Amino acid sequence: MMRHMLVRVALAGVLLFASFIYLKDLDRVPVYIGWDEARFALQGYSIASTGRDLNGHQTPLFFHNTDPLIPNNSSRIWWQPVLIYLIAAVLRVAPLSEWSVRLPIAALGILNVFLIYAVGRRLFSNAWYGVVAALMLALTPAHLIFARMASDYFCPVPFALAWFWCLLVCLQTDNPWLPAVTGFVLGVGLYSYIASWIVMPFYLAVTYAMLWLSRKPLRAHAALTAGFAVPLLALVPWIWFHSEMPRDTFRGYAVSTRLNLTERVALYWDYFNPSYLFFSGGSDPMWATRRAGVFALAVAVLLALGIWSIWRRHSSITRRLLLVGFFFAPVPIILALPEAPQYATARDLLVVPFGLLIAVAGVEWLVTEHGRRGRILAALLILSVPVQFLFFARDYFTDYQRRSGYRLDSANLRDVAAYVIDVDHAAPVAAVYLSKDLGTGKSVQWKFHLVKNKREDLWERTQYFDPGTFKCGDVPTGSLLVLDVGNPRLNDLLGPARCSIAHVVNDVANGPSATILRKD
Repeated sequence: MMRHMLVRVALAGVLLFASFIYLKDLDRVPVYIGWDEARFALQGYSIASTGRDLNGHQTPLFFHNTDPLIPNNSSRIWWQPVLIYLIAAVLRVAPLSEWSVRLPIAALGILNVFLIYAVGRRLFSNAWYGVVAALMLALTPAHLIFARMASDYFCPVPFALAWFWCLLVCLQTDNPWLPAVTGFVLGVGLYSYIASWIVMPFYLAVTYAMLWLSRKPLRAHAALTAGFAVPLLALVPWIWFHSEMPRDTFRGYAVSTRLNLTERVALYWDYFNPSYLFFSGGSDPMWATRRAGVFALAVAVLLALGIWSIWRRHSSITRRLLLVGFFFAPVPIILALPEAPQYATARDLLVVPFGLLIAVAGVEWLVTEHGRRGRILAALLILSVPVQFLFFARDYFTDYQRRSGYRLDSANLRDVAAYVIDVDHAAPVAAVYLSKDLGTGKSVQWKFHLVKNKREDLWERTQYFDPGTFKCGDVPTGSLLVLDVGNPRLNDLLGPARCSIAHVVNDVANGPSATILRKD
């Protein structure tokens, strides 16, 4: 009884710590709202306030993303609904802000910490290994980074953990409802992220195989099928009325047209490069600090020991499933080949829970097979994880924000919006012109900041302009033009009867990020 109480206290401590660190400064870290975050936020806000998406469709199953500044804009981009509806649920009771739109993802991150504990308690002989798994997940750099960004890359992780827990319980008990619940979790998980349309059917096939190997009755297979099919019922009428969606989606990927088999195999193995997993964490500064890996450094040792112990010690088939989940994680990237497929940490997040559970198997092997020396080594490796996390977190919450801010919003439209709103309070701004050269997603970031500040009227006065063909004489006096600082056409817009520089906006690193011109 005392041991169970201590385990619960330890788990509660881990969850409290995770809640603190995952919710800390959520409105300021990441320093800017990214363009994907802004899109999710505005779709969720539209659903929460009107029941319709930005294109006017009532409670859609999928969301068609277009540029809101371009009438009848065409796009091949369709987004999955889970995160958008979670954000909408929060915005029903909270105002639009960076904090409120990131809250659902942070909550999923905390939920993952509990779910991996539940899986670890089922998978290992001692409940303390579940606590170790929870602690290591809470302290995993990649998990923290993506649990604070309102984008759907992170959403499949709780579904994967919930599925694995359900599968373990299915195999260990004869509960007649659990196969249906397992299938239902996978069915709903399809709508969490685009790669889930590869991942969840694979997990379903694994579940069928495990039920068959465990000699479960046919009714368990039938219940699993029914549970998986229920969430798919909504897909049939949706595809009927939106037949272009599958075509648009497949056109955006290169399942068979880019890279030959050898190159794809090489790309696959790159995702298990120790430099990527344990030192750099990826090549994109928006997705990695470059000073910490996907995992803590100690996991490199524990993961290797875990793989060896599972493979060589004839472990149970449920433990071998950890290897399946770990090595399958990059497969959707290799099959679909999205844009910039190399070291795309955001698309490889399912490697995290399975990798950590394998690492816990390595801890167990040290503790149970190598006596006092093994326990000391395991303790030292586990204790090194919070030590490394301390250095990682200190960098993440401070210097990293200055290093990565330009990738989230190179123009710092948050401060641009603040300036324009102040000017409009003093004297009405006739119109706001955003340069087409500002970069990806700037219109949705601009709209987010205006809606957050309840200045939709300024959005109605906003339009694009092309600096190469634009003539200041054609715009009303008092209009403001927003350009990136290094725009080569800037000088062409300056001078008598044209425009003057009204303000230069600096970014979080105190360097110039945007130039605001005024038509005098």
